[in-house]
Amino acid sequence: MLYKADNYQECSGLVFMTFGIFEAIGGLGLFMLARDMLTDGLKALAGHGLRQLLSHWTRTPLHGIASGALLTALVQSSSAITITIIGFVNAGILTMPQALGVVFGASIGTTMTSWLISLTGIDMNIAAFALPLIGVGALLALFGGGDEEAAHDRFSGLGKTLAGFGLFFLGLSFLKSAFSGYEGEIALTAFGDSDIRGIAIVIAIGFLITTLTQSSSVANALIITATVQGSLSLTTAAAVMIGANLGSTSTAIFASLRATPAARRVAAGHILLHIATALTALLILPLLFIIVRQAGDMLEVGAGPAFTLALFHTVYNLLGIALLYPFITPLANRLDRLFRSADEDIAIPQHLDKTLLSTPVLALPALVKELTRMRIVVVNLSMAAFQPADYKPGRLLAMARGVKALGQSISQFALNLSIGGMPRREAEAVPAVLRIARYLEESASHIPSMGRLRRATKELPAGQSKSALLTALEHARLCADHAGLATLPSAESLEDDLASFESAYSVAKAALLQDGAQGTVEINQLDKLLNGLSTTRRATEQIVKAARTMIDLIDVTNGHDKLMTDNAEDQKQVMEDA
Repeated sequence: MLYKADNYQECSGLVFMTFGIFEAIGGLGLFMLARDMLTDGLKALAGHGLRQLLSHWTRTPLHGIASGALLTALVQSSSAITITIIGFVNAGILTMPQALGVVFGASIGTTMTSWLISLTGIDMNIAAFALPLIGVGALLALFGGGDEEAAHDRFSGLGKTLAGFGLFFLGLSFLKSAFSGYEGEIALTAFGDSDIRGIAIVIAIGFLITTLTQSSSVANALIITATVQGSLSLTTAAAVMIGANLGSTSTAIFASLRATPAARRVAAGHILLHIATALTALLILPLLFIIVRQAGDMLEVGAGPAFTLALFHTVYNLLGIALLYPFITPLANRLDRLFRSADEDIAIPQHLDKTLLSTPVLALPALVKELTRMRIVVVNLSMAAFQPADYKPGRLLAMARGVKALGQSISQFALNLSIGGMPRREAEAVPAVLRIARYLEESASHIPSMGRLRRATKELPAGQSKSALLTALEHARLCADHAGLATLPSAESLEDDLASFESAYSVAKAALLQDGAQGTVEINQLDKLLNGLSTTRRATEQIVKAARTMIDLIDVTNGHDKLMTDNAEDQKQVMEDA
């Protein structure tokens, strides 16, 4: 009978432990669902406020830190803020120093989870508080807002936000229940207070929790709950929390894989912050606890483990920002030199300097040099598109984006010139600069299509269409080649090149339509070939226009009075676009 009783107790303990594990998993799942609902809800509630706040309130790194902390505290997801920042850096809305400020501030915002847990208290009836929030939030999300789409989005966002907070507290309730009854039974306690090896193990466990859940907020909620329930000592919990914060770098690493260079630079700054903070915190861990206890006494928040860990989490992240804040600008400059790509190098003007804006007469030759560089880049891209061995779609697209960014920089520089003090001849050249930049931008945007046409033509069976298309592409190549010469040919020669291409274009188009009517070429393939031929024509026309206008612009900078204004509509459109 005694054996049976012991066996029954062992089975009961196993069942009890299994249910505890299920409750912990469910609690973590609710936390992650709550995080996503809070993020989506607050984004919908704010509308464009997030973009406006980040673009207008990050003028200095300090403003960026404050904005990052506030937004992350509201959204409860530093990952969402980091991804948004990466997008803004790519779009040119934020500079690297501004972006680093927001990313640094996001590390403070993540401490809001710790404070929510400590301020609401583990011992309160959390479920009774959470369920009404979930119910009201669900009703608002489903029925709020009426027929107006904007109003519906706001009410839906408010509903998701309330439901997210409710799920947050409900998940906390499940975690509390899961850890109750296991005081002193979790083996992690044996690692935290012993030696370097033990601390390294618990840090690795914290890192793993955040990596698996992709949320340091979820990991910190788990750590604080386990500590309050007596399953972890304070020192062990602090070490696990350090590991959890380090684990948030995994999100940045995953986000930067196969991402743009700007994304990788932001991720590198994020990783550097957390590594520097963790190393420093481990070196002065006893001192940090002294600071935390004194801060707790000053704030009169008591000595409970939840408050102590929330304070530790905050002081820990403030320490990292204090370490790196003085070096934000040098760090941003250093990061800007990492992960450089060819398209970024293209996009950076090499001959334009802001000091030239005060002497517009000297600025015009610099603009000519930059436009010459841009013209040669576009021609080289065209040559790559015409050569099957050099055709790399992703690279051509990236380089075309670089050309567009360079053209915008040139146009902005030209528009910033004070033409009032320039001689009339040079002042009239500014619209020509804008036209050339636009011609080259548009030509570059069509180059990937030219590459696709070249590849599709090679795949056609031998016949009239293939021969005519190859001839048209060869004439387009000759146009680009002559337009890219260091010493440009005469305008008449360029016109002759373009006329030869137009003739070959007409023959190729007629051949394609005839083969399409006869069924030799399938309709879907015919559409692709005709579209590719059309974009090739547009790209060729634009690059020849750029070269022709460039001839006259060079004449002006050399002191001649001639300036071509051969397309008044184009000139007007460029000024309107600019």
